[in-house]
Amino acid sequence: MKKKATIADVAKLANVSTFTASRALQNKPNVAATTQQRVIEAAKSLNYTASKAAAALASGKTDRIALLLGDQLTGWSNGNLQDGVYDVLSPKGYDLLVYRAGNDDERKKYFANLPANRNADGLIASFTLNSEESNALTTMGMPIISVNSDSDTCCQGSVKIDDRQALKDVVGYLAGLGHKRFCFIDQENLLPDYEWSSDKRILGYQDAIAERHLTDCGIFVMPKNGERPARQIIARLLSMENPPTAICTLSDDCALATCTELIHNGISIPQQVSVIGFDSSNVSELTGISSVSQPLRKIGQIAAQKLLTLLNGQDLSEPHTLIPAPIVPRNTTGRAPLA
Repeated sequence: MKKKATIADVAKLANVSTFTASRALQNKPNVAATTQQRVIEAAKSLNYTASKAAAALASGKTDRIALLLGDQLTGWSNGNLQDGVYDVLSPKGYDLLVYRAGNDDERKKYFANLPANRNADGLIASFTLNSEESNALTTMGMPIISVNSDSDTCCQGSVKIDDRQALKDVVGYLAGLGHKRFCFIDQENLLPDYEWSSDKRILGYQDAIAERHLTDCGIFVMPKNGERPARQIIARLLSMENPPTAICTLSDDCALATCTELIHNGISIPQQVSVIGFDSSNVSELTGISSVSQPLRKIGQIAAQKLLTLLNGQDLSEPHTLIPAPIVPRNTTGRAPLA
């Protein structure tokens, strides 16, 4: 079996020191372009593969960033967040380690194994951490950025939208279209021990209804899964003497299920009822559902850039960034029907 090439072999072939060869292959600064090209060609000819583990031992840096996600990895929200983080990290030579805390057991396991998880230079956390978890992360001595959470005690920076204000804006928008009777459709939380930023949307809805003296026809909870999950809720709404003319929902998925059930019952949207979702995901874009824009890819990019700034030993000019969440009117909202 042919002996595996070492960095010393690459350096010898390129006629440079091992230090220069290492820096050239890691795309470090202060290496001449011609020298770097010579080292790269030498490495290719020797079929040399750099070991990140060895580099980490030598430099104390892993060139890895950990991303801690709640819920499933493949959903629209987490998928766009990962893309945004990767957009920034990959060109800088960083690898992305994704940890899923998709249930209580996975969450407990991550924090129980935290010392072993110190195989990254920094962390981006995407849900609100409890005090015990925050304290555990603080002892790790790594920079941490939170996304759409209130975990400020252990984090040097954060990026989020104002979910509560966003729903107040939604109610104001619909009230401006003449709507006076509202309801809010929430979604079943299969992880009750988790605190999500989206939990605040219902509070914003309640704030706006009270402040504007509008009629709240009720707050309903839609099942997370199942066929026609909005069936029972829409049946209750249609049985009311004065049903709502405006339906606010927790997410685009909720809005789509709501619209589907209304149409199934012969209700015209938005002529009889206006429906609005949240996220402005591909669901709302493809179906024409009005929504609130939550630019999670951009949020991921900003979070990753903040982390890189900290890793470069620089202070954040804006530690905590609040991203606008504008309303995107489409086909499911319109003027209130005449009473």
